[in-house]
Amino acid sequence: MRAGWLLPLAVAVGASRLPGQTFHTAGAASVVTARVRTEQLGGAAQFSGAAFGAGGTLSLGRFQLGLSYLQGRLDPDTGSAHARDLIEGAVLVGFRPVEWLTLSVGPHARAYAASGQTQRWLFWELRVRAAKPFIGSTVQGYAELWRAVAADANVPEPFDHAQGGEAGMIVRLARAPFEGRLGYRIDHAVLGGGTRLETVDGVVIGVGLAWR
Repeated sequence: MRAGWLLPLAVAVGASRLPGQTFHTAGAASVVTARVRTEQLGGAAQFSGAAFGAGGTLSLGRFQLGLSYLQGRLDPDTGSAHARDLIEGAVLVGFRPVEWLTLSVGPHARAYAASGQTQRWLFWELRVRAAKPFIGSTVQGYAELWRAVAADANVPEPFDHAQGGEAGMIVRLARAPFEGRLGYRIDHAVLGGGTRLETVDGVVIGVGLAWR
């Protein structure tokens, strides 16, 4: 069965058991120590810096809509390249077939701006996220994997494939809607049969509010 059928299948299985139709919202702000590395036949270039993000989810029963935005400035770690601005955003529609598992799909856009030029990337992603408490109900561990089913970028090399993930933990206060998050994320794209490799990774530190 092709991966593109996973989300519709999960919806069909779980739709008959939707919980109460009440909207739930959550929002968070984060700091990411972003690092971007481009490897080509002629060499490699690496940039790093801090990026600041915000995001939120709106849930109704087992369905949810997630939005995220990230922006920061990256300085070159090697060579004499110019610093670049990083801008990133995603819109994901998700479904939870069980309480601890979320399947989602949607566009993830990324842009690098430097010296009047902008490099744009657009990924259409399938994502799987699992989250389970491991210290009572206070600390929750999570892991998320994604795979691009299609992509477009204004670079010379044709797109081959891209994938990535994030893992970390979330600490929630027992009697308050506040939570803290610590995680590590990475994604990797291959273009031109391996002649160009793009890797983006970073540590994520976040704080948020969740109304349940």
